[in-house]
Amino acid sequence: MLSFGLFMASLDNTILNVALPTLARELGASTDELQWTVDAYQVTYAGLLLVAGALVDRWGKSRTFLVGTACFGGFSLMAGLVNTTGLLIAARSLMGIGAALLAPSTLALVSMTFTRRKERTVAFALWSGANGAGGAVGPLLSGILLEHFRWGAIFLINVPIAVGILVVGTFVLPHTRPKPIPGGVDVPGSILSTLALALVCWAVISAPGLGVGSPLVLGAAAAGVALMVAFIRWESHVTNPILRLSLFRIRRFSVAVAVSGLVTAGGAGALFVLTQYLQFLLGFTPLETGVRVLPIAAAMLIGALAAPRLITALHLKRTVLVGLAQVTIGFGWMATTTTESTFAYLLPGAVLFGLGAGVLVPAATQAVMDALPPDAMGAGSATNTANMQVGSALGVAVIGSILSARYRGVLTSNEIWDQLGQWQETALQSVAGALQAAGQLPADLGARLEDLAQLGFISGMQLSLAASAASVLIALIAVAVLYPRDRLL
Repeated sequence: MLSFGLFMASLDNTILNVALPTLARELGASTDELQWTVDAYQVTYAGLLLVAGALVDRWGKSRTFLVGTACFGGFSLMAGLVNTTGLLIAARSLMGIGAALLAPSTLALVSMTFTRRKERTVAFALWSGANGAGGAVGPLLSGILLEHFRWGAIFLINVPIAVGILVVGTFVLPHTRPKPIPGGVDVPGSILSTLALALVCWAVISAPGLGVGSPLVLGAAAAGVALMVAFIRWESHVTNPILRLSLFRIRRFSVAVAVSGLVTAGGAGALFVLTQYLQFLLGFTPLETGVRVLPIAAAMLIGALAAPRLITALHLKRTVLVGLAQVTIGFGWMATTTTESTFAYLLPGAVLFGLGAGVLVPAATQAVMDALPPDAMGAGSATNTANMQVGSALGVAVIGSILSARYRGVLTSNEIWDQLGQWQETALQSVAGALQAAGQLPADLGARLEDLAQLGFISGMQLSLAASAASVLIALIAVAVLYPRDRLL
């Protein structure tokens, strides 16, 4: 049941990706708006996870889990019924509140229930498998639902799952009274962290359209950084911080959350790009796209199930290095995709990424929880999950912005740009916009615009995935050189 709750929250990290081209067509959403339909959920999820971790230790693990599930189900209903991009972004941000409450509760309950080392290893692997599988299965489920129903069905599917969890959980979960913890919840810290992340994401997402030198972009970025500094200073002095900075003095903890966040960022950004590539350039339907993303889910599950044996045989450091190597090669392979490539060419890189991510997350998760003192289980698990969600939000923002900037650059630098006239802004918004504009232009010019849009998208995809590969490679080298064998995590 805990895995179902986490699966549901993880599912909504990616279930929207396959629907992005549909939203672009039916709601007229621009690339920036598409990024926000994904990131609105990630920002509130990540920003509120830390205060949610404090609530786990104060309210009780089971109560926080059930409240979060109820919120998630209720706001999923809202998301499924709205009909504008703005309302969808608002609903997605509210869904993040529910996800923030239920996610750390699941990890804390698992950690409390399984105390023997072998049991914990398997339990954390299953927990990580549910987390990874939810994110990877999202595109397939989205494709199936879009094949038969309106796009709102991808959110309405959460409602019966949430109701089932609430009914069963009320009777099955342990309802123990938590130990009293002096002081209140650090609400100012939560507000500072959420606003900081939102401003940084807005600046990154808006930079391709407004320009890196835009006063709005620079101002938002500076304000975000300033709020983050203020958040850290606040957390270092407040009596009951939502982020225990002292935890980062534990090397196993700090390295583990860094690795998890980096890999999650790359995976979220890659899925944002790949699902659009499969539909806009290869011409697959939403269902066909979901089916072709399924091997990533299978690879993640295989990696997660293999992780306990790898940890036993290789120990944590070597297991992490193996996972990082697989992710690096996978991203590097996908970065070589061209306009002439087929799905069969892309598949090995996608599978390698899935295997590596599947191996990495259980190892890092076990390291995080093993490093925590008993009274910090909620806060520590929330910090780990928040770090992964911050990685997802920034991954979509950064990779999406690299893609958008390169796409816009290719279009505006071509000789046909001045011939597009009133359709210039529409073509710049997204590939869907370019295809719409092409249909309204003379046949020859329209065909050239379609080819140019595809070239711009592929060029941006290559650049963004190459950047992901480079960052993971740097992490791999740092892990191999800077930390002692078998004591990294």
